[in-house]
Amino acid sequence: MTRFAWLQARTQTLTSLALLAGLGVLAAITGVHLSHLYTSLVAHCQSGCDLATGRYLSHAGFLSQCFDLLARVGPALIGIFWGAPLVARELEAGTHRLAWTQTVTRRRWVVTKLGLVGAASVVVAGLLALTVTWWSRGIDKVNTNQYALFDRRGIVIAGYAAFAFAVGAFIGTVIRRTVPAMATTLAVYAFTLVATTAWVRPHLLSPATSTVSLLHADQFDFASSNGSALTIEAQASGPPNSWTLSNRLVNSAGHTTTAAERAAFVHQNCPTIGIPASAPSAHANAGPLPGNTAAEACRTQASKEFHLVVRYLPADRYWTLQWLELGIFVSLALVAAVGCYWWVTRRTS
Repeated sequence: MTRFAWLQARTQTLTSLALLAGLGVLAAITGVHLSHLYTSLVAHCQSGCDLATGRYLSHAGFLSQCFDLLARVGPALIGIFWGAPLVARELEAGTHRLAWTQTVTRRRWVVTKLGLVGAASVVVAGLLALTVTWWSRGIDKVNTNQYALFDRRGIVIAGYAAFAFAVGAFIGTVIRRTVPAMATTLAVYAFTLVATTAWVRPHLLSPATSTVSLLHADQFDFASSNGSALTIEAQASGPPNSWTLSNRLVNSAGHTTTAAERAAFVHQNCPTIGIPASAPSAHANAGPLPGNTAAEACRTQASKEFHLVVRYLPADRYWTLQWLELGIFVSLALVAAVGCYWWVTRRTS
């Protein structure tokens, strides 16, 4: 049975390994060149670094997008073309009955398929993740937020692939039709990844909190919506390479300010701040602009009554978060694999 399962998966496995080998050669050639450029342009830069960084990134623009795309869609392709047809193709063609009437039991049949092809899919995804992460190391050093590419780097890619493969196999077992199973696998995988990114990942670790003065805020504006009174808008971010989760503008008592409170402050303390008459939209910006002394004076006054509270994940928690998310997707993959095993041994005829 092991030999038969390998023969069925041989073409797709060897094709994937050949493509990975080609990708590895391309990554090795261009990656060494990028590493040299990083050392000569960026690594020892002390002034005018923005220009040097721009020149460095311009050499990697197209390939960087390609590698990011591969890291993003690779696990999905494994689920669609390896997981979904694994059992669905056999059930659709009826060839599973031939195997079960020989010396192969249902349990051995499904376990061999899941184990052999599943292991191959994880190995392929792991090699892809290693290649992309290694090639992008210089670009990731230049970027100030490593969390922005969290799902396209590191070990989580292997977890995504394991989940996509297992859930594809389970869906194919239930639906028993290859093409519908492939489409459903893509939908389930995409929904799970989006849900994890939006609702799960931000809550896996307790964030750090910092207080930022309005004088050091990344953004400080005066805004109005639909003709309402002018209010203060301010934002700040965490340290470099951290993941900023939220910003709150609070008063001296630590309570989140309301729009009415901010509007009252502007009305009382910044009477010379107004919305330009030529503002084209409902949301108008009145400052602060360089040389706008009234706006800067208002900002200074506001810093005495308000400040920003920033919640963020520090850079040193990046790999902890990677391992946690990997554990989640491996656990989901195991649940899907057990579901596939149960359905084949108990429900399939």
